[in-house]
Amino acid sequence: MFKRLTTSLSRPPQTVFFMKDSWKRIILYVLLLPVILLIPALITTFVDPSMNLYRYELLTEAIEADLRLDNAEIVDGVLTYETTASASFDTIFFIYVGEQTLNRNSFNFVFEQNDLVLYIANQEADRESYANLNLLNHDFSSTDPDNLRSVNLALKSFIEEQPTVISVDLMANYSFNLMDYLFVTFLMSLMMLVFVTKIKMPFTLRFKLSVYLSTVWVASELILSLFHAESLEFLSILLVYIYHIIAYRSIKVINKGVI
Repeated sequence: MFKRLTTSLSRPPQTVFFMKDSWKRIILYVLLLPVILLIPALITTFVDPSMNLYRYELLTEAIEADLRLDNAEIVDGVLTYETTASASFDTIFFIYVGEQTLNRNSFNFVFEQNDLVLYIANQEADRESYANLNLLNHDFSSTDPDNLRSVNLALKSFIEEQPTVISVDLMANYSFNLMDYLFVTFLMSLMMLVFVTKIKMPFTLRFKLSVYLSTVWVASELILSLFHAESLEFLSILLVYIYHIIAYRSIKVINKGVI
């Protein structure tokens, strides 16, 4: 696999020899290559595992908009409430005050009597007391900024402690990378089928060739991501297109009967 990766990056004309690869090898390459694009996320996680600013802003907005209710407060680390409330943010996170029917397909953070509890698929995964979260007192009806900030920070610190959240984030990141890589591969295969008609080659072989030629797209996206230059993503498409042109121009067509 490493040899195919380096060859695809440094000598695109030679990728034509990989078109005979089995589908098992092709699928393995397709599944492994997007892992490279996880490097920035892994570096960020190890260097600074705290919640990113965008997610924290969504959390703050959800609490301010949907998690305000009267006659509900935490006093000396004990929650009392008369009615329940819920809020959601960033698609996979739900917050509840009081016991309610939980969303089975998300991370559910529930304010219970003495603890903030995480449920995954209705199964308890973790809990932390309000004392440990520095949330001994909180009024859910208050609009005071300091009061809201205390519950925001408590939820933020609790979420940051969950390794499952990190794993799901990485899996989601990988899935998006895989879909993007496959999209570029299919797009280039189709473009070569439509515009390079002099070379008689079935779509399946063009796809296999694009699998390897699109390696440069992955490399370019990685570099842009590391330098926070995502606005230049068009360069990645340009590079992979150039690699395809170079590879297809290197293919020599020999008519039958010609020695």
